[in-house]
Amino acid sequence: MHIWAAGFVIAAALASPAYADWRLTSTDAPVGVVRGANVTSAAAGDTLRDGDLLESREGVAHLQDEHGTLVALGPRTRAMLMADTHVALLSGWLKIAAAVCASARCAQVRVDMEPGALDIGASAAAIIAGPDDTQTVNVFSETGTQTFAAKPPTPIPTGRFASIGSPGHVQISARPTDAFVTGMPVAFRDALQPLAVARPAHIAPPSHAATYDDIAPWLDSKLPARKSFPARFRSRLTDRAFRHDVQAHLNTLPDWRVLLYPPERPGVRKVRYP
Repeated sequence: MHIWAAGFVIAAALASPAYADWRLTSTDAPVGVVRGANVTSAAAGDTLRDGDLLESREGVAHLQDEHGTLVALGPRTRAMLMADTHVALLSGWLKIAAAVCASARCAQVRVDMEPGALDIGASAAAIIAGPDDTQTVNVFSETGTQTFAAKPPTPIPTGRFASIGSPGHVQISARPTDAFVTGMPVAFRDALQPLAVARPAHIAPPSHAATYDDIAPWLDSKLPARKSFPARFRSRLTDRAFRHDVQAHLNTLPDWRVLLYPPERPGVRKVRYP
């Protein structure tokens, strides 16, 4: 009975479209990766994992998952890969295209942004810009209909442009602004296409433990994933410099206070020695 149950669970997991490996199919320069609590880099052909914090440098990087979801990162873009075909955009330029879905069980492609979440329509594509110097995120619906997951949900039809501010205010326009078109990476003008996956290099890239500066933009973000970072990077508090930097920014990092100053356990008395 136990063997049958285990086999059923394994088969269901293999059949589920929710979890998918990402591959870095093409990149003009190595992509910085924070994996776990360490900083490394990835090159074309490398496999990426849920939880990877990506930072593109120069040029454009292309990713795709095993179900056909396509993503392009513009230069100087920070994004995070998550389970269930979800991506978080912290800053920079991201273009995403959902795969053709022939089943009702296909996972919903979603992009988390600081103002809220954007659901990508089936077989749809969108271009998203999240500038560093503003809380407004701009979205161009290239094909299909995207939906900003507000209350009520706000659809962004094909060809429409949306400026999404905090707290979730959406302004729909008939065409993108001149500033959006001018700043958009040139490669984003073409439709995303599946690319052949290059063979990864067998030489492991150098890595080091994440410093505060490596992850500070993520720790201070308004993304839902921020809640997972204290547990994820807790081990780095043993580093004196990292701990000092967190202490210095507790006014913007309230989730870390309990790790630095854990509450006293009830019933435990402090013993004073003469």
